[in-house]
Amino acid sequence: MKNFILRLVRGEDGVALAFGITFFLLVFLLGMSVYAAGETVRQRMELQNAADAAAYSAAVVQADTLSRVACINKAMSWTYVMLNRRCMDYAVDKWLERVEKKWKDDFNTVKNWNALSTCGTRIEGTDYRAGVALHKTVMLNSTITTIDVIKMQRKAAAAMGKSYNMLRTPIGWDRDTLAAMRRAEENLFQKLSKRIENAVKASVKANISGTPNDTAAGGAGISHVLIQNSYDTYTETMRNNAEQEKIFLVFGGFKPNVSEISMRGVDRWWKRDGSGEGFKRKYNQSGSLSANWNWHGIQWVYAGEACVPTPIMGATTVRGSEVKDGYFETKEAAKPFRLKKEFFADKGAIVVGVKRKLNNPFAFLFKNGSVQGLFSAFTVRDKRSMWAVAAARAAYSPPGNSQKGAYEATFRNVNAADSWNLCEADWDAVFIPVANAFDRAEERSFKNSGKNPLAEVYSKLSPGSISAPPGMNGNFNTSSREGLLH
Repeated sequence: MKNFILRLVRGEDGVALAFGITFFLLVFLLGMSVYAAGETVRQRMELQNAADAAAYSAAVVQADTLSRVACINKAMSWTYVMLNRRCMDYAVDKWLERVEKKWKDDFNTVKNWNALSTCGTRIEGTDYRAGVALHKTVMLNSTITTIDVIKMQRKAAAAMGKSYNMLRTPIGWDRDTLAAMRRAEENLFQKLSKRIENAVKASVKANISGTPNDTAAGGAGISHVLIQNSYDTYTETMRNNAEQEKIFLVFGGFKPNVSEISMRGVDRWWKRDGSGEGFKRKYNQSGSLSANWNWHGIQWVYAGEACVPTPIMGATTVRGSEVKDGYFETKEAAKPFRLKKEFFADKGAIVVGVKRKLNNPFAFLFKNGSVQGLFSAFTVRDKRSMWAVAAARAAYSPPGNSQKGAYEATFRNVNAADSWNLCEADWDAVFIPVANAFDRAEERSFKNSGKNPLAEVYSKLSPGSISAPPGMNGNFNTSSREGLLH
């Protein structure tokens, strides 16, 4: 036995087999590692693609909504101007009708007075007048004209459909249209959050799914989180002041000048009504829409034995307020939405986080996915998941397309003539850096807000049972986040 043992110890038979087995195990482990790493990288790329696609799809929905609202705002501005013009035409025509009637009444009164006589006979050729100095003249808003010109102008206006009787129906249509436009914008915004949510769900589902290996391991655990804010946190209704009304006129293709509403009367007798939400105007008697004239005549009466003339005279003034009714105002306010600066910060940002379980890539080799032996080396403990984040936002084509195709994702202050804020209908989705998603974006730069999108996504996704990696917790170091993102 001793000799046998010595021979086994000193012999070299089987050494190649021992080295072969050892080498095979090393190569086998290396091969499994390459496969495991490749599968993990593939899943990570798939996960990031899913997050990117979901965030971008959501931003497309957001951009589509803003484009639609901008189109409605354009139409709302045009309708607002047309309604004001029609209401002003209505007020002027109804007032001038009153002028005609009162002038005719005065004329007939003087004529009948002149025709009466106690002298026993009708006095022919007696002078009777209604006017300022000359017969038929009228002082109309401090301008001398004649009653015949007024009649001619009213007749011409009626031929163009501008008599007050004809204007009632289109004024009613314009009022209804403004109300319908406001409801349409509210409906678009009210449904926006749900539409974005549905887009994210559909995109995640289409871009990432479990594998047979995930099934063997008990599931891929795919889930996502969407961070978005309600529209009322980043929109506002424009208010009825001079500066915002000028901007609103630009929406409809007009100049930022109230004379675009009408060359005459605006801000004199046709004034803004209040200073609340939305734009509306109404009639306000302040010297304009005022017509006046003098009238005089003669009656011949007996005075003793002679028939002598007895003069009669007076003055008449007709104001627009005398015929004022419910059509002397736009009544329905034009209420366009526009974006606050907060839209270009955390309120308008869309952030999507997606996660999936880090399953052992060899679970499919074992019954019930219970990995054993060398393969268990590739099982990640603590039930960890891999996760990816993407951020996007709707952006607008800047006035004059100065960036030649680039879409602006920051708030920019421009003059009224170059207004873009929900009158520019060309909106599209853009990616924004995740690290800057919650920052205030103004004038093509990001201003730190101190808010951490990565920490918020991490807390909502809960991708593992252990604490967050350095830099992903509440003490997020802003100075090193670029490196962390890389």
